[in-house]
Formats: sequence, structure tokens, C-alpha cells
Amino acid sequence: MSSSSCSKTLLLLGLLLLTLLCTGAVDDRVLKRSNAKKWKRVAEVSRITARSGARQYLEDSSSYCMQELVVPIEVDIILVGFAGDGGYGYKLAPDRLLNLLSTHLQWYCPYSWETEEELGVCMHVNFQVVGNDEDPEVAMLLHKLEAHLKAHMKQSHAAYDETIATGQRKYFTVEASEMEPVFNEFMEHLYEAQGGDVSSDGAAQDAGLGGPSSSGSVIVGSTRKGRAGRPDVWHRHNAIFVLNPSKVRINPEATAEVAAAHHPPDFIRMWHEGKYEDAKLSDEDAGYIYRYKYNGVGETATWHSSRNYLVVDLAAGPSTYGPLASQGGAVTPQALPSIKDTYQQLLDQLGSVPSQQTAREFARQTAEHGAVTLLAGRLAAMLAAGTKAAFVPDMASQHIEQAKTVLVPLVVLSDHPISADEAIAQTQENYWGINVTHVEAALAHLLGEGQEGVVITTWHELHKHRQLAAALHKATRSHSESVVDVAAARDYKGSDMGIHTQSHTFIDPDVLMKEVELSADMLTHGLVTVAHTMGKEAEHHIAQLRHEGTRVIPVFVLALQNHPEDVVLSNRELMAADHDNVVVLQLRHGSKWGGPDDFFTGHMANGRRVVVEGDKSTRHIIAGLAQALTGVTPPHQHFEPSLSKLEYDWRWAAGATPFGPYSNFEGVSEIMQNAARRNVLLAHVSAALRQLQQQLDAVDAFVAHHFKGPWAPAGLHDSGRHWLDTVASTRHGYNSTLNKEVVQQLESALSNISTMVEQLAMDMFTHDFRAADDTVGNHLLPAVASLCTELDQQLDAAEEVMQCCHMGRANIVSQALLTLLACAGGAGVFSRWWALQCLRAWQKEGSEADWTSYLRAAHVFRQAGYMVVVTCALACPYSHSTSTMMA
Repeated sequence: MSSSSCSKTLLLLGLLLLTLLCTGAVDDRVLKRSNAKKWKRVAEVSRITARSGARQYLEDSSSYCMQELVVPIEVDIILVGFAGDGGYGYKLAPDRLLNLLSTHLQWYCPYSWETEEELGVCMHVNFQVVGNDEDPEVAMLLHKLEAHLKAHMKQSHAAYDETIATGQRKYFTVEASEMEPVFNEFMEHLYEAQGGDVSSDGAAQDAGLGGPSSSGSVIVGSTRKGRAGRPDVWHRHNAIFVLNPSKVRINPEATAEVAAAHHPPDFIRMWHEGKYEDAKLSDEDAGYIYRYKYNGVGETATWHSSRNYLVVDLAAGPSTYGPLASQGGAVTPQALPSIKDTYQQLLDQLGSVPSQQTAREFARQTAEHGAVTLLAGRLAAMLAAGTKAAFVPDMASQHIEQAKTVLVPLVVLSDHPISADEAIAQTQENYWGINVTHVEAALAHLLGEGQEGVVITTWHELHKHRQLAAALHKATRSHSESVVDVAAARDYKGSDMGIHTQSHTFIDPDVLMKEVELSADMLTHGLVTVAHTMGKEAEHHIAQLRHEGTRVIPVFVLALQNHPEDVVLSNRELMAADHDNVVVLQLRHGSKWGGPDDFFTGHMANGRRVVVEGDKSTRHIIAGLAQALTGVTPPHQHFEPSLSKLEYDWRWAAGATPFGPYSNFEGVSEIMQNAARRNVLLAHVSAALRQLQQQLDAVDAFVAHHFKGPWAPAGLHDSGRHWLDTVASTRHGYNSTLNKEVVQQLESALSNISTMVEQLAMDMFTHDFRAADDTVGNHLLPAVASLCTELDQQLDAAEEVMQCCHMGRANIVSQALLTLLACAGGAGVFSRWWALQCLRAWQKEGSEADWTSYLRAAHVFRQAGYMVVVTCALACPYSHSTSTMMA
């Protein structure tokens, strides 16, 4: 294999690795369900594909334009209540849903928000659908969930407008975080996790995340040891639970006897038989609505868990929520599939039978269309969107640095005076509205093996830092937008009812972040400058991606009391982050009057204004640190390449996530942990391989400039063939400053790096993040840095030689052919002259016969000379050349 093939295909190997980094967990777990052997075969085939793909891309440079790198990620869809035992007696075959999922999402290439380009990753999503047939315990899970829902539903009061719209008068809410132990127990059954550990109450604590506390906040901190004696930091399962409980059985107002005796009818079968009973369909709805809250916030039908799964409940809702100013990504009752609405639509259609069909044929056709197209198709589309949001997310930035120590200065800047008593009253759990304990625990979960996180706090008065105060004023803007007022739409009539203009004040985060970056060192007492050089001296910048020094990420909390009450950032968020700083707005307008610091987010949920506590900044700080440290993005946002901007999908904004207005989670879920670790590895390996590719391109450019081929001045050189191709082959004759020994060292180093990349790919494929971190930090990055440094030195030495000398070309074979050509040309000219002289002499003597014979001989000799000339012209491009150094 030539060295140029290595240089041209090394980046392709990197792309293969990067794809592996973002894949789901192909683990050595053992499934208890009946198709465990099938899953093992799929996993083994995936491993073989990854290994053979790496070798192919190393050995065949033509694959650059011939093939596409696609590596699988597994997502398990667990159907609960879809075997005729759930709501409305609905039956959904797992194979049917699997076929629909494969048409909605087969592969996806994540994007970098910073560059608005693909990460070079295309992941093939392999869905597996688990139902009652695959595991009988699914039916037991349905009974446990229905019992929990019935026992934990709490009466709620709907908004007046929502009551009119839905016609319902009974509303209930369920705390989703309290349901996690039920799902965790089933997950432990479904996957015999190696090294997993579940606490006695089944709470989600084996990842060191802890479960929800009685106060509604999330306790994070301790690392539990698994059964195998190693920390089970990241779970290895990507799962989505799809629930369809019977609303009659979980009705909190129904007696236990009524719930136990209820068996939902099979409406599809009834319609096939020509039985249309609207009353029974209405009875299944049970006359109430229930929704989920996570830590008291949300009221949705979909939510993130603190583990590594999503939950979708088709019986919950309907829910309506989203921003007032824009309808992009807003959730409406039609955004989620509903069995009730679909069946009611089908029942309405069954009332009018076309004349060309019988009633039975029309009923069978309509029922099949509703069960597959209207319901299963919409469900598959929603599950594909959830997979992209949770398990195949984008990356905020590829500029990720991993240091031995991460120092987070929490700088609180207040625009109002603080009394001495208030300053003394601050505690670790409530430092100006910040729970520092939760921030420290979340930071520990975002960091990798061997890293240490330190959080320090300080407080400043904003007016004492005039530059920053002026920057805040300069970044303040005023904006007007048209919004829908539900109350106005109800009370007024007309073509523009309910539409009015709303003005609010916002802060441009880009302008503010620039000024904050300039003042960061002053506000942190010089820590930024000191940490920038600590542990980085005399190292290649690739090796500096992971170093033994300290990385400082300041978090600036602007506690605003004297600013306008509606002030927010331009994206209507309270947090902005880049890879160096985090800025959080803390709104304390109510404290000035002794009232609550409630803040209207600009969102509506089920007819109510979404209001959050403006003085609570803990989860915003955690979200900013996750984005700055590891490039984690909010699950409800993704980059849309066709529009070249970020798009919103608020269906995935609720649950155990610190992002967005519909969550109240002060921690790091396992989904976020997985994304954080993959992002760090992906960014580091990508940067290393891109740098190595640039270094090899520099070598090629040097050779192309100084060692041109014999036909380069005429533009006839082979553009696809470089110096590394010629030198690595056995037919070369270069004697240059970059000699054969250097090329052999280069080939050996590239081979070692390729072996590391292949091993790293397999570590990531098995979700062994500890081994992957060791490979990247202790082997791959130092090897790439050493090779790049050595190539830099070789190029510098070669450039110095070329400045005082020039290269002359002596083509041995060509010189011999040119000599023969000159001789043949001279002989031809001489024979011509000799023939003319003989002709004149013979004409005088009258010897015509001798003249004819000599003329023929001269003609033959001349033709031979022409043949020699043609032979030399054809042989010159294939001659071998040597380069000699001349002063």
C-alpha cells in the first residue's frame, strides 16, 4: 500500500471512527426476550462490518468516491398495551411498526451548530420492536403501570379556554419521576446489565444520578458500584416506551371491581363485522384527561427519563403548548397520534358507504387504512423524531478541550445593592438562588474518567465594572411581535380578533458574550490567563486537546432587578454559552416589592401562561456548562440544512433535561451523559485526523512544488499521482532531502495510528468509554502530535536546503535516447547530402543504374532515422529520472 493511499484515506478512516463514536451501544448485554440470539448475530455482524470497513478504507483509496460510511445504532421500541389488552383494544404488530420505522429513519448525519456543516457521521438506525410476543413480561408491565397511574393521579384544574375547547371537566396530572422505578425494574429484567446496580427501591441511582427527592429537586452525586465491581456510569440501552393503558381501568374515580372487570372491545373486528356502536367508543375515553408532569412542570404526554429512555403515552392528553410568537415546532393535539381521534374519524367515515362497494368491504378497507396509515404511520414518524432528538443529537461546537482539572468560577453580578445580612445568609444550597451542590454534582457527571471539577463562587456589584455594565446596556434591544391572545379571541369579534402586538426587551447574546470574554480574566482575578498556559508549554496543539493543566469556564450570573421586567435573551432563553463562557440571566424583579420573582417565558401550555421562577438559576447553569464543556444541545432543537437555521420540536422539551421552559430538572440524565462522552471523543479524534491530513497535504504540496516531473512545465503531469506514490513504490530514483527512510518512518507511524483508530472504534462499539478515553488521551493524540511535529521539522529542514540550492534533473535513459536521435538525424541529413552529390556526379558520367541503387539506399537509411525519432518520442514519458542537488 502506497503512502499517498494512506494520506488520502486516513481521513476516511477517521470518518469511520467518528461514525462509530456516535453509534448506540452495541454491548455484550444479554436479552431475556426470545430473540436474544438474533440480537447477538446482529451485533457480531456489526462488529465484523466495522473492522472490515476500516481495512477496506485503508487499502482502497478509490473508495473515497465509491462508497458511503454508515454504521448502525440500535434503538429498542417497547410497546406496552398494543396486544389488544390496552386502550380501545388496539392491536399493533411489531413487524408492521418495524417496517414503517425503517422507511422514516434509516440514517442521519448530525450537524455542528458552530460551522453549520455535517460532522462526517452518517448513522444507520436499527430499530427493534419489543411486544408481548417478544417478552411476556410486557403484559405484567402494563398491569403495574395501570395500577401506579390509578393510585397516583391528582386532581387538576384546567384553564377556562381549554375546558371549552375539549369539552372535558375532569383533569388529572401524574408525577412522571415517580414512575421511573417501574420502568427501571422492567429495564433490569429486559437487559441483564453487566455491572448494573439498582437500589432497593428501584430508583435511578446506578449511574450516580440519584432519584427525585421529596422536594421535587434531583439529588445527584454518589457513584454506585455495580455487581461486577466497576462503576456503572453510563447505561447501555437506547429505548423508547410507548404506552397505551386503558383509561377505564386507570380512572381514579372508578372502583377496583369495575376496573378489574373491564375488557376493551376490539373495535376493528367489530367494524369488520358491520357493528358500529358510538357509545362503546365514548365509554373507552372515560370522560377525563390526564397528563404527566416532571418535578411539577410540564403537563405533556412525552417525557425524558433520568435514565436512557423516553416515554410516550398515547392515552394521555391532548396537550397544547409552545411559544406565542411563533408556531414553529409548537405542540397541538394533532402533533401526537391519538387512538380515540383516529377511531372517531373512522367511525364517521363508516356512516357513508360508497355505492360501488359493499358495507363489509368498505368497513374492512377503512379499518385497515386507519390502523396502519392514520395511526401506525404517525406513531412511526413521531418515534423517528424522538430518536433523532435523544439518541442522534447535533453538536453545539467541535472546539472541545479536556483538561485534568476544570475550574468553574460562579460570578454573580447584581445591578442592585446587597445588604451585609443578605451576604452572610448565603449557603451552599442557596447561593443567590443557585444550588452549588447540584452544580458540582452535575459537573462531575459531565467530566470523564480522571477529571476533577472545582466550583468556586464570588459576587460583584455590576456598577463597579463599568465596561461590563456598558456592554449590557449596549446589547439591550427592543422587539415587537404579533401574538395570539386567547382571551381577546374569546371576548372580541372581527377578522383580526385575538391578534395584537407585543413589545419586549431582550439582550443580544453575541454582543454580550464578546464583552464578557474581554472582562473574564478581570472578574475571575486572573484565573483565565493563568489556566490558559498551565500544562500547555512545549506541546503540539493537538496534544493540548487533552492536557494535565486546568481549563477555566467562567459562569456569569447577571442578577437583574432594575432592568425591565420582561428582559430576556434574543432566543427568549435565560442562558447563552460558547466554548469559553456561560452567561445566565437571573431575574429578581419581584423581590423589589417583596413578591415572587415569577417570569413569563413567552410560552403557553394548555391554555395557561408558562411561568418560571426567575431567581432560580441552577438548571440554566447546568445546561450552559453541558453546552460549553461537551457541546451537548437541547433535545428540542436541531439544525435544518434546507433552511440553514435551527428548528424547534417542543414535543421533546419536557422531562429530565435542564434545557427549555417545560422542565424543572437540576441534573444530568444518562442520555445527556452519553451524548457528552461521545461528543468529546468525536471532537478530539476528528481534530487529530484533520490535522494529520493537513500535514500530509503540506508534504505533498512541498514535493509538487520542488520535485516536478519532466512533463510538468507542459501541463502534462499526472494530477492524481504525487511524490508519496512514487517514493513508496519500488520504481523510484529520487535522492532528495525527504529520503526513503523518512517515508518509511511515515508509513510506520500511519500504520500505528490506523491500528489505534481501529481499536478505538471497537471500544466505542462496545460502549467501553474508559478504554476509549485511554486510547485517545494516552495513545492516539500523542502519536498524531509527535508525527505532525516530526513532519514539520522535516519540512523546515527541506525548505532551508531548497533556499540555497536548486534541483537539476538528469534523465539517464532519456539522454541515451536523445543521443541516438541526434545520431539518426545527422545520418539522415548526411545520407541526403551524399545522395545529391552522387546524383550530380553520376549524371555527368551517365551511370544511371548505379545512381538509382544508391538513392534507394539513402531513402531506406533516412526512413530508419525517422523511426528512431518516433521511438524516442514514445519512450520518453516512461523513462526513469533522478534528481541531483546542485549549488
